[in-house]
Amino acid sequence: MIYIGASLTILVLIIAGGLWLYSNSLATKIANADQQITTLEKQRNNLKEAEQKLVILAKQIGITSQLLKNHIYWSKGLSKIESALQSNVQFKSFSAVLGEQSFRVQAISDNYATLAKQLAAFVADDSIKDLTLDNVNTLTSGKLEFNTKIQFDKAKFLQN
Repeated sequence: MIYIGASLTILVLIIAGGLWLYSNSLATKIANADQQITTLEKQRNNLKEAEQKLVILAKQIGITSQLLKNHIYWSKGLSKIESALQSNVQFKSFSAVLGEQSFRVQAISDNYATLAKQLAAFVADDSIKDLTLDNVNTLTSGKLEFNTKIQFDKAKFLQN
């Protein structure tokens, strides 16, 4: 009987020792898994920050693209006016009013034929919506001074 009791005690001690070793092994595995999870979360957070920066950059690029799309190119409009200008017409004053989408021109022409050609050249451009001749005055030199308002289609006239 003593042998049976001693055997059972040794068996219980072996099982307890085995369970204790197994428990320590599991605790080590859990600690390693926790450490891996922490490392992965740090990497994920870094990637999330990068992703957020990319989203912000994409929005900024979209806004910038929209601004460039709607940008006004005065040089384009001025080159159209220049190409339509008759050789015998001289500008005295020239102003642009973006709110009215118009140019105001005070100019001098040699004669009525040149004035008519100038007005026809402006109207021939499909980006010009309307042309108003405000007044025509004869100067002592025989030349004509005139004022005109040129209304343009902003989408065709000033944007690239």
